Amino acid sequence: MNCLIDPSIAPKDLKHYPHFDAPLSPTEAEAIVTDPSRVEKNSFFPLLKYYSGYQPYRSGAGGKPKPKKRPIRYAARKDAYIFAHYRKIVSELYEARLSKLGISESVLAYRHIPVSPHSHAGKCNIDFANDAFQLVANLGNCVAIALDIASYFESIDHSKIREIWCDLLGVSQLPEDHYAVFKNLTRYHFVDVKRAYRRLGILKTDPVTGIEGYSKSFKDMDTQICTPQEFREKIAGKSGKYDSLIEKNPHDYGIPQGVPISDLVANFYLLKFDQSMFQLAKELDGKYVRYSDDILFIIPTDNNSTKIINTISAAAKAAISEAGSHLRIKEEKTCVVEYFVKSGGQTFKHLSGPSGRNGLEYLGFRYDGKNVFIRDSTISRLFRKASKAAKAASAQHVQNNPKQDTEGLKKSFNFSAFFERHSKVRREAYFSHKAFDHSNMKTWTFYTYVKRASGIFGKKGFPITRQMRNYKKFSIQRIHDALEKSVSSKTSE
Repeated sequence: MNCLIDPSIAPKDLKHYPHFDAPLSPTEAEAIVTDPSRVEKNSFFPLLKYYSGYQPYRSGAGGKPKPKKRPIRYAARKDAYIFAHYRKIVSELYEARLSKLGISESVLAYRHIPVSPHSHAGKCNIDFANDAFQLVANLGNCVAIALDIASYFESIDHSKIREIWCDLLGVSQLPEDHYAVFKNLTRYHFVDVKRAYRRLGILKTDPVTGIEGYSKSFKDMDTQICTPQEFREKIAGKSGKYDSLIEKNPHDYGIPQGVPISDLVANFYLLKFDQSMFQLAKELDGKYVRYSDDILFIIPTDNNSTKIINTISAAAKAAISEAGSHLRIKEEKTCVVEYFVKSGGQTFKHLSGPSGRNGLEYLGFRYDGKNVFIRDSTISRLFRKASKAAKAASAQHVQNNPKQDTEGLKKSFNFSAFFERHSKVRREAYFSHKAFDHSNMKTWTFYTYVKRASGIFGKKGFPITRQMRNYKKFSIQRIHDALEKSVSSKTSE
């Protein structure tokens, strides 16, 4: 049977992640999502919410910055299949509109953009960064203006989503099935995952130590975390014994990140904005691209960079305000870098912004006019992660091999497994939607990523391998130090 479900969501669903509903077979899911009346009448479960983030690193006197985190809300299995199927329907209309407007190459994120006209392989952030840096190199004298939309997903207007959705469908009012999807995406309900786990006894506090922990590992957790009756009583608070854990988006703006259709809505929402910015860049003989909420203009200059910068900044602010009353350009993150051609080649000058002091930073890389590097903060974060992982892995290795001395522990430690496990590249951090549909993403490590980046950037990317030169040596030394410390601590007890 020719399955109509978007394959980008199906493999993840078949992993049976924990949620309020039971697993569905692809056949069952397809029967639901392809029947508009069943979609219209579907009772959507609340989304489960958790936070994804990390601690940024800043050296110097600036102090430790606040941790970066964003709320992720993911749907129950049946609901996710519905969202994914309607994403597929509307995505085809959106792609046709981009093509008709001639701006297909300006919207980069969450889309399958072929590496070449005759290739099935999709571009990833490395390709997009290479395109940008190559344009800078080709233009010689130019200015790069990087803008950022503040809290984008949380700020987009519901009435405008509905208006554009109708426009793409060519209707004045959303059909009932589409409206059900729209309504549950915008006026969504959600439950904090930790609160749910505590209520259901999955997350418990040890009465002796006071430490909170899970009663089961994630891989052993039930795929359906509660029965329908437990959901009604313990989560929804229907029995009166428990208060309800269900929260609702109280605003007429904002959509949840993590739902299979959210990325598409976030893209099509800015159709008018993208068209306007594309035309502005074209009039200035430059280029405009947007990767989700990251906007980049690359414009040639002839000693008139100040005028160009002011024109683009003013136009972008005005256009984003028109797109929604809660949307704004994050001025404190706006970065401007100007490039010049001199006798020794291309060089740059940082004009403004918190980033760009060492060259334009874009999609995880930076370009100084000669070479491309992985962003310094990314490398620093990788080394800190390795140090933390080394301590944990070493402690576990000592615990598993209580009779071995330090030298024996060092020899028996599985370094290959450590690097395989702790150098994983997170898809959402580096890759666009379906970016590597020709590769098995499970096998990708940071080394794979570095190797691919070095190949795509060519000679300009040579420094990238040097940035990673000491990573393994550093990790091995941290593991050796941790093993010695663990054995020493154990001996002194």
